[in-house]
Amino acid sequence: MKALYLRRVWPVLASAALVVGLAACSSGSSSSNTTTASSGPELTNITVGVLESSDDVTVQIAKDEGFFKQEGLNVKTVVLPTTNSATTGLLSHTLDFSTENYVGMFQQEKAVPTLNLKIVADNAQATPNLYVMMVAKNSPITSLAQLKGKKVSFPAKGFNFGSMASDILLQPYHESAASFTTVALPFSDAPQAVASGEVNAAFTTEPFITIMEEGGARILQDMMTGPLVDFPQDCWGTTAAFASKYPKTVAAFQRAMEMALRLAASNTPLVRTELSKFITTLSPKLASVITLPTFNTTLSLARMQRVANTEIRLGALPANFNVQAMYDPPAGT
Repeated sequence: MKALYLRRVWPVLASAALVVGLAACSSGSSSSNTTTASSGPELTNITVGVLESSDDVTVQIAKDEGFFKQEGLNVKTVVLPTTNSATTGLLSHTLDFSTENYVGMFQQEKAVPTLNLKIVADNAQATPNLYVMMVAKNSPITSLAQLKGKKVSFPAKGFNFGSMASDILLQPYHESAASFTTVALPFSDAPQAVASGEVNAAFTTEPFITIMEEGGARILQDMMTGPLVDFPQDCWGTTAAFASKYPKTVAAFQRAMEMALRLAASNTPLVRTELSKFITTLSPKLASVITLPTFNTTLSLARMQRVANTEIRLGALPANFNVQAMYDPPAGT
């Protein structure tokens, strides 16, 4: 994914809180070039945080197809280790926009309400076998319930996309992610950890699912089943301060991303071609076979609320969590 590189929550909250004061005192941007044209964006140069994952390929499409240029934007991308790294970048003005994981983003907003993050565009939602639990080929484990007391790798500890999925799918067994011994490992380290026996299972996504299958590992469980079918996974965000100061820049970014998302949703061969450009370590052969997400062309408050409601039911968000305050769709939506 975003592979999805999931998305630490707690390790970054302290640093995010530290830069909230900076964000409150400064409305500047990492972009120094501005334009005075009344019809164009206030900023011509913007910096966008991305993950080297299949879903964030939409930024590469927007660049290669000239959608950003058409909107008067020159985009620099910065590769992030996790999407929660984006929040610190947004608040310290080293990023103007960034990929964000809905689950982790809502957790950060809950922990530090003054973050004032805004979601300006949707990006992708899960598809079957896009997020799975993997085990070694010769593992005796045949169900999630048998992972109780075992070592399971996730990209981060605490409540996140993977632990949320585990909590939900383990409910029939009266278990949860707390039943595992969580080992925090990047997705890229999971194949070797499973193969060596360092962990008994790994929550992972593409392209690592396909890489692990080629090495003999097998899928134990598709984690996007039952109530998690078509679950919203990620979006594009900025801060309320940036959106207020540079509304035309935000609108230009939204229009460019909408065009890129529409193209990605309708042209799978193009997506696979762009993937090997976007993720330089991904071979064209692998890009041609990995599972892709569903690309969403419109920002939906209902999809955002679905994520929040799921977290609320699990006790991970308060019942009065205000999703609408983070909703910043294109004008006229």
